[in-house]
Amino acid sequence: MKSRNFNFNRLPQRLIQYRRRRQMLRQRQREHWLDALAAATPDDDEFTDREQEAERRARILGGIRARTQPSARVLALWPALRIAAVLVPLLLAGALLWPRLQPPQLLHYATGVGEHREVVLPDSSHVWLRPRSELTCAARFGAVRNVQLRGEAFFDITKDPDHPFVVHTAKVNVKVLGTSFLVKAYPPLASATVLVRTGRVQVAHQQRQLAVLLPHDQLVYNDKNQQVTLTKNEFSSASPTSRHLTFEQASLPEILLELENYYPVHFQLRRGAPAVALTGTLDPSLSADQITDVLNVLLQRHHLRIVKHSAATYWVE
Repeated sequence: MKSRNFNFNRLPQRLIQYRRRRQMLRQRQREHWLDALAAATPDDDEFTDREQEAERRARILGGIRARTQPSARVLALWPALRIAAVLVPLLLAGALLWPRLQPPQLLHYATGVGEHREVVLPDSSHVWLRPRSELTCAARFGAVRNVQLRGEAFFDITKDPDHPFVVHTAKVNVKVLGTSFLVKAYPPLASATVLVRTGRVQVAHQQRQLAVLLPHDQLVYNDKNQQVTLTKNEFSSASPTSRHLTFEQASLPEILLELENYYPVHFQLRRGAPAVALTGTLDPSLSADQITDVLNVLLQRHHLRIVKHSAATYWVE
């Protein structure tokens, strides 16, 4: 087989021919574009009037601006977005802080004359209110479970070491973690009583700690002379459902107030009546007249007597 030899001597001539053909094609293309441009270009007579030319240019520029500039609605949206960027965080912060800024909702419980009432607090603690007593607390406890007592109540507290339970009265404050105890603090009385059934209880007057009580310890604090009396008390009054009137070295005004809490009656104690300290238990199922008969037996040694003055009034002479 014979090999085919390439003729390098003809290469420059072919290159020259190729370049000429390309130049001819470009020339023809330019002539075609010029002819088309001439056909599309109006005659010079159409632009003789400079005012028409200016109007035409103004229309063209106006159309260009209308297509290139953003619409009025988009421009008006930016101020609204700026305002929203400021208001939205404020509204969210307000929604989060609003419950904290609102005053806490309070729960109020009360009993009337001779009425007993069991109450379950938000922390599941149980309270038994005695007659003519009031208890107030927050609907949702915070770090400290605070309650306000006016009168007498027995408490059975749910244990929670991280959230102490404090009973506030006009005379003493009782602080516990989880225990059961009785608090008696009627405003007309000069003294407040705390009796522990289970657990440990800390009793204080303002910033002064009075005592730490253990089961069956009883503390009586006299607000007038600031005297603290500690005794042991085994009576059934430390039971939550006890309805008996139990007195341990109680004064006559305290006993009479207790009777007014249980009966719709009023006692009038004469001035200068001797001070007495009585111990005993009375059954409230008895009538007021029967109760006064029992008391008269105890008061004989003190030369005092309860006399019925009207249907609901008794005098102590």
